[in-house]
Amino acid sequence: MSISTKSLPLPTSAPAAVRTSLQPRSIRVFEQDLPVPGPGEVLVRTEYCGLCGSDLHIWNGDDGYDWVRCGTVLGHEIVGTVVRVNGSSAIVPGTRVVAVAQSGCGDCPACASEYANGCAHRLTLGLSQDGGAAGFVRIPFAQLIPVPEHIPALTAVLTEPLSVAARAVASRGLVTHADTVVVSGPGTIGILAALVCKHLGARVVLKGPERDVAARSGLAAQLGLELVAELPPGYRPNVWIEAAGAAAALDDAVRELSVLGRLVVVALYGSPPVVAANDAVRKELNIITSYSSHRADYQLALRILQERPDLGDLLVDVVPLRNIALAFEKVGRGIAPKVAVAP
Repeated sequence: MSISTKSLPLPTSAPAAVRTSLQPRSIRVFEQDLPVPGPGEVLVRTEYCGLCGSDLHIWNGDDGYDWVRCGTVLGHEIVGTVVRVNGSSAIVPGTRVVAVAQSGCGDCPACASEYANGCAHRLTLGLSQDGGAAGFVRIPFAQLIPVPEHIPALTAVLTEPLSVAARAVASRGLVTHADTVVVSGPGTIGILAALVCKHLGARVVLKGPERDVAARSGLAAQLGLELVAELPPGYRPNVWIEAAGAAAALDDAVRELSVLGRLVVVALYGSPPVVAANDAVRKELNIITSYSSHRADYQLALRILQERPDLGDLLVDVVPLRNIALAFEKVGRGIAPKVAVAP
């Protein structure tokens, strides 16, 4: 199959953030030859690549991430422009795209059910295969979604984390306009989950500890969100989205949810939390978990971003790729809801 290229010449090399060892702070930016797209793949010029908690764990050399091989280019929150296409595809050079982070083997029962997250052989950009914290990245056709024209790249880089929030709220939590919702944890996923609730017409408050309320109250106001340390008097949620990763937030949820309420857990925890199971049983709470996202969740995320093209300016702090250490410092300190690198 032929490789279609843009008329503008491409460089022969570009910077890439590469894991060099399993030790802490062992991610370096090197010049590398441009990836060559194989059959059924495109070459994308990265505009922005967001960094998330998984990337921070790798930067810190944390246990549980030693399976991410040395030599891997990080980054799965990718927005960029297609510059080469190897094969026949509706996506042509010049198309701005986001990448679905995970792909399955295509042959197992999980993949047959369109549940790539459950595939034992799934691949994830930036973890088990080279990602987009680089000038260029090659991506299979099947993992590409075109970005609607009027969504800026800085906003589109939020698509992947917003898809995670969309899955928790809409696909798993089944939130509608009839629901009263609490989202615990005003971090990236919590803020985005609250925005998904608003998009769906639900009544929602975002809850966090006093220090987070003080730090993010201005941002919450700009986003049209109510951020509180204590629930308003008489506020009785029937849905709770737990995005804090804190055992205390689970306790709050079980205590505050109405009978037959839905507790959706999208956070991960540093140590196994203890849940007041007897109280949850007596209320007949539905405890639901949500992990990662699927293509449909990305599509919902893009519909929301069409309504809020300003979100990139409000939520994203951009750091040059070559200053990768500064980028991870900002991620670790929670300076902005989302830190993205720009090649």
